[in-house]
Amino acid sequence: MEIEAYKLHQMLQVAAELGALNALKKVGVSAKDEISQREAYRRFGEANVKKWKHLGRIKRIKTGFGNHKATYSVVELESIYSAEKLTK
Repeated sequence: MEIEAYKLHQMLQVAAELGALNALKKVGVSAKDEISQREAYRRFGEANVKKWKHLGRIKRIKTGFGNHKATYSVVELESIYSAEKLTK
Protein backbone atom coordinates (compact mmCIF):
# COMPACT_ATOMS: atom_id res chain seq x y z
CA MET A 1 0.00 0.00 0.00
CA GLU A 2 1.48 3.32 -1.06
CA ILE A 3 0.66 6.52 0.79
CA GLU A 4 0.44 9.76 -1.15
CA ALA A 5 2.96 12.44 -0.19
CA TYR A 6 0.21 14.86 0.94
CA LYS A 7 -1.47 12.23 3.12
CA LEU A 8 1.88 11.26 4.65
CA HIS A 9 2.62 14.93 5.38
CA GLN A 10 -0.75 15.29 7.12
CA MET A 11 -0.19 12.16 9.19
CA LEU A 12 3.27 13.27 10.31
CA GLN A 13 2.04 16.76 11.16
CA VAL A 14 -0.80 15.40 13.29
CA ALA A 15 1.57 12.96 15.01
CA ALA A 16 3.98 15.79 15.83
CA GLU A 17 1.20 17.99 17.23
CA LEU A 18 -0.17 15.18 19.38
CA GLY A 19 3.31 14.29 20.57
CA ALA A 20 3.91 17.89 21.60
CA LEU A 21 0.58 18.01 23.46
CA ASN A 22 1.40 14.77 25.25
CA ALA A 23 4.88 15.99 26.23
CA LEU A 24 3.51 19.26 27.60
CA LYS A 25 0.89 17.35 29.55
CA LYS A 26 3.51 15.05 31.10
CA VAL A 27 5.72 17.89 32.31
CA GLY A 28 2.74 19.89 33.55
CA VAL A 29 3.34 22.89 31.29
CA SER A 30 0.21 22.64 29.16
CA ALA A 31 -3.02 24.32 30.00
CA LYS A 32 -5.82 22.27 31.46
CA ASP A 33 -5.98 18.92 29.66
CA GLU A 34 -9.55 18.13 30.66
CA ILE A 35 -12.73 19.53 29.18
CA SER A 36 -16.29 19.02 30.32
CA GLN A 37 -18.54 16.46 28.67
CA ARG A 38 -20.66 19.27 27.25
CA GLU A 39 -17.59 20.94 25.69
CA ALA A 40 -16.41 17.58 24.30
CA TYR A 41 -19.83 17.09 22.68
CA ARG A 42 -19.66 20.61 21.22
CA ARG A 43 -16.11 20.31 19.83
CA PHE A 44 -16.11 16.71 18.60
CA GLY A 45 -19.79 15.86 18.18
CA GLU A 46 -21.97 14.10 20.73
CA ALA A 47 -22.32 10.97 18.60
CA ASN A 48 -18.54 10.70 18.18
CA VAL A 49 -17.78 11.09 21.88
CA LYS A 50 -20.43 8.53 22.82
CA LYS A 51 -19.16 6.09 20.18
CA TRP A 52 -15.52 6.45 21.28
CA LYS A 53 -16.49 5.97 24.92
CA HIS A 54 -18.56 2.88 24.08
CA LEU A 55 -15.67 1.40 22.06
CA GLY A 56 -13.24 2.09 24.93
CA ARG A 57 -11.08 4.52 22.96
CA ILE A 58 -11.51 7.30 25.53
CA LYS A 59 -12.13 7.29 29.25
CA ARG A 60 -14.57 9.50 31.09
CA ILE A 61 -13.03 11.15 34.15
CA LYS A 62 -15.45 11.53 37.02
CA THR A 63 -13.92 12.53 40.35
CA GLY A 64 -17.06 12.75 42.46
CA PHE A 65 -20.15 10.68 43.05
CA GLY A 66 -23.65 10.91 41.70
CA ASN A 67 -24.33 14.07 39.74
CA HIS A 68 -20.69 15.24 39.64
CA LYS A 69 -19.22 16.78 36.49
CA ALA A 70 -17.77 14.34 33.90
CA THR A 71 -14.68 15.37 31.93
CA TYR A 72 -12.53 13.97 29.13
CA SER A 73 -8.85 14.32 28.20
CA VAL A 74 -8.32 16.75 25.33
CA VAL A 75 -5.25 14.79 24.17
CA GLU A 76 -7.28 11.55 23.92
CA LEU A 77 -10.11 13.27 22.09
CA GLU A 78 -7.78 15.07 19.67
CA SER A 79 -5.85 11.91 18.88
CA ILE A 80 -8.96 9.83 18.14
CA TYR A 81 -10.53 12.66 16.14
CA SER A 82 -7.35 13.14 14.09
CA ALA A 83 -6.95 9.44 13.46
CA GLU A 84 -10.51 9.10 12.20
CA LYS A 85 -10.19 12.22 10.06
CA LEU A 86 -7.02 10.89 8.42
CA THR A 87 -8.48 7.49 7.63
CA LYS A 88 -11.43 8.93 5.75
